This record gives sequence, structure tokens and C-alpha cells, in this order.
Amino acid sequence: MSQRAVAFRAREQAILDATEHLLLESGDEAITIEMIAERVGIAKGTIYKHFQSKDELILQVLIAYESELALVMAEAVKSQDIHQLIQSYVAFRLSDPEKHLLYERLENKLAATRRTLRPYFARLYFIRKSYLRQALPFVNKHLQSHQSTMTARDYLSAGWALVQGTAAILHSSFYQRYLGDREGLLAAMLDVLHELGVRPSDDTSVNVK
Repeated sequence: MSQRAVAFRAREQAILDATEHLLLESGDEAITIEMIAERVGIAKGTIYKHFQSKDELILQVLIAYESELALVMAEAVKSQDIHQLIQSYVAFRLSDPEKHLLYERLENKLAATRRTLRPYFARLYFIRKSYLRQALPFVNKHLQSHQSTMTARDYLSAGWALVQGTAAILHSSFYQRYLGDREGLLAAMLDVLHELGVRPSDDTSVNVK
């Protein structure tokens, strides 16, 4: 790769990093291309050599976040242990609950309003489905071993809901001020996830398409 290409890639990464930092600092999407350019130390027009719009930039940040989780899950799969998979997923999502909730809200907002972003959403969803497919054999095995009536799809949905709820609680100022026992809450939530589907059953197979 030429020095020019290396510099181009480095500048692109700097733009993405600045976008993420500004998103997390502001707590919402009320950032501008001008703010990003100023943070990086480049002209506003230079950003458009890399990205078509602020919305594309935000989605690329979300894609990078999801790609990082995919790597974590791929490593966890090597353990062949569903409990390790669960713990890895939970640890990643809840290491920064504010980021998780913000990115979830941004994803839903952009998905509802920006048809021009479909190629980027296709990439985001492809990454997400990839680690769900990796997890499915372990989920099915877990459910079958407990003769559960729960489907793998319902198991994954319930797990997602528990993580979402826990992130919201950890983000709550009331919880942080009056109830806050982060480690106790996480331990309780993991116990619930490990016991999901532990009841008599039938067929548990499911496909993620």
C-alpha cells in the first residue's frame, strides 16, 4: 500500500474516532460535520472525500462497534461453552451501557428515516447475523439438554431483552444513586440468562436467515 493510501486510511479512521467521541460526549446525534472536522483538524470538505453524509458516518461507527462484538463472539465460540458465550456478549454490551443504548437509539432512528442508507444497514445486519449463527448450535444444544419447549429464537430474543433492560437500569440516575449494586445486578442477570429455557420440552431448532 502506498504512503498516500496509508495516510488516507489513517485520516478516515481519525474521522470515525472523532465522530464516536463526539457522539458519546454529546449523548445524542446533535453533532455536525463542522464539529467533526474541527476535532480532527481538517477542512469540512475533506470529510466528504471519505463519507457522503453525517448519517453514513454514524452508521460506520455502529458497524465498527458491531464488528468488534463479532470478534469477541468468534473468540468465545472457541470455548464450546454457552456460558462463556453469554458472559462475553453481556460483558461487551454492558461494559459501557450508555454507549450501547445510544447506538441502539441511533440505529433505530436511522433505519426508520433514511432509505439511502440501506447498503450500510445490510452490512450491519450481516455482521450481527454472523455471530448469531455461530451461537445457534450452542443455544439449541443447551435447550435440548434441558428438554425445553423454548425455541432458540425466543431464547436469543429473551437474552437481548434482558441485556437491554439491564443497560437501561445501569444508565438510570435513580438506580445509580439509591440502589446501585452494579456487580450484584450483573450477577443476577447472568444467573437468569443461564437458566433460560430450563424446563420440559420439544423441538428447539431455528434458522437465522
